[in-house]
Amino acid sequence: MASSRDTVCMDVADPWVPMAIDEVLSHMAGAPFRWWLSGGHALEMHVGHSWREHEDTDLGLVRGEVDVVFEWFAGWSLAVAARGTVSEWDGRPLADGENNIWARRRDEWEIDLTIGDGTDDEWVYRRDPTVRRPWRNAVLYNRDGVPYLAPDVQLLFKSKAVRPKDDVDAGRVIPALSWTEKAFLRDNLAADHVWQRLLAAADSG
Repeated sequence: MASSRDTVCMDVADPWVPMAIDEVLSHMAGAPFRWWLSGGHALEMHVGHSWREHEDTDLGLVRGEVDVVFEWFAGWSLAVAARGTVSEWDGRPLADGENNIWARRRDEWEIDLTIGDGTDDEWVYRRDPTVRRPWRNAVLYNRDGVPYLAPDVQLLFKSKAVRPKDDVDAGRVIPALSWTEKAFLRDNLAADHVWQRLLAAADSG
């Protein structure tokens, strides 16, 4: 019999059927920990409309609260997705590099719980802990009170290994950023990053 510290490997190729945002919000209502929509859904929430299909539904969480998250998702099948493998998660603390927990109730994955870093007061960029900002500026709220990751922060995460859909998102979102948001992204992207041209065009437009 496997101990609580052992992991059971799952099939990384199991299908995704993303949970609808309304259903996610219903499940998260009253959660006793910090959470927010992330990924493409967060960008669309900020701009106010949708422009593409989504392969998954991303929900951001703080690493230091994963024990409470585990309790909140009681009855779900949860797995750590890291380094090309998917292994059953028993609520243990997450190691460095373990930044995604996949969640499902049936045979298909429904939510990607993306693990972020932060203190009680500040969001911390896990790829560079010197990049920080108050939570009130890192997680925003729409008119219905739904929390979502600020667009410049979300684009910064997407900027590391840009996929075609990330370029589409950047092209839609960068023109809608505030001056402060554009400055944050400009300062934290590499000088030769392709999105610097989008930022320059947005400034001159």
